[in-house]
Amino acid sequence: MTGAGAPIQAEPILGPFHGLDQDLTRAQMVRYFSPTGDSNKGEYGTLLNARFATGFPEVCKRNTFYPEGGTCLNDGGKMYRVKSRSKSRSYYGKTAASGAGPVGTSENIIDGGVVWRYEPNFNPGNGGKTNLALMTYQEAKSGAAWTGAFAHQIASGGPKKTAFTLELDLNNYWGDYADGSVGPTATALQIFMVGPNRSSKAIGIGQYEQPLAGSTSVVNGIEICCASLARDNTVLDLTGSHNGYMNQGAHPGSAFTDGSASATSFNSYGGAGIGFRHAGSSRVGLQLEGRYSDRQVQGQGWNVDPAGKITSSGETINGNSHIAGSALVGNGLSVASGPFKPAQYIVAKLFPCSPEAKGSLVVVTDLDATPTYRQTSFSGGGSIAAPLFCSGSKWEVH
Repeated sequence: MTGAGAPIQAEPILGPFHGLDQDLTRAQMVRYFSPTGDSNKGEYGTLLNARFATGFPEVCKRNTFYPEGGTCLNDGGKMYRVKSRSKSRSYYGKTAASGAGPVGTSENIIDGGVVWRYEPNFNPGNGGKTNLALMTYQEAKSGAAWTGAFAHQIASGGPKKTAFTLELDLNNYWGDYADGSVGPTATALQIFMVGPNRSSKAIGIGQYEQPLAGSTSVVNGIEICCASLARDNTVLDLTGSHNGYMNQGAHPGSAFTDGSASATSFNSYGGAGIGFRHAGSSRVGLQLEGRYSDRQVQGQGWNVDPAGKITSSGETINGNSHIAGSALVGNGLSVASGPFKPAQYIVAKLFPCSPEAKGSLVVVTDLDATPTYRQTSFSGGGSIAAPLFCSGSKWEVH
């Protein structure tokens, strides 16, 4: 058993043990353990059952006994720890009956019979690690529990190109427990999230300490390898997600790949035939709802301005283009080559020349007699074609 007031109590345990002032208090196999104080020093081999009941430091109390290594929070949430003994001198005991308690950032803060030291680098309740825990339960106000900790430390020198802390090799073949001629489908790693309250992360990549060289700790945070790895939903399948697939945050360059100044960018440097594709039966394929000071869309030779107009120095409509409804050409219309062909009608199908249609130009194709200039009375049924102009009240032959 660890000593009275030690940060970890475990029963039964299999040693070896180190003193309270050592960095580690190890138990190679534990049936049950519970942190009774701040538990930064607890590391274990195998836990069959672990229940965390206490360990998160609370507000420093008056006239209260604190053991060696005991902790509390004071002075705006600062963490203080009872100093460890130095040779024959000890610093634990009972705090003063009155007063503000430990304040400031000193390493020697006298508080009645206790000498505190400010601990700026400790995380309150950063509890014991275990290489394997079959079941853990964490109560309120308990220290945090690392219920599976695989630490891989790489020494200097030697070939260290690849180091696996945890590797899951899932080879889907026929197995002893399969009930068919083909191996069953399998999942390498599955995380179930449930409970009345949310968890902070399903997968989190954190930084233990700043790297000695370079500006980042890892090269690839998450890497999905190889073109033949997956068939469906290669990266993400978040059907039913309320806020879309990703929150990319703020980036000085691209949120994806090409380092541009855009928030999100795509490229097909690998030679993909289509850079971006939307397939399906959605009501809207691409919807832009933001506010834009320059452009909504920027393309090669054309742009969409903040008001939704297509603008560029040389817009062109080529091929068999079709505009449904009416179109407004603001600065005139020029045809560089080829014919300008107005709409064609037979007289019986010609729409009325009303004030709303004033200025319209069409062609009729079935006049029954040769017309004269500005003639307003004519009949169809023949084979003579001529242009018509709407004056606002009558069609005139031109």
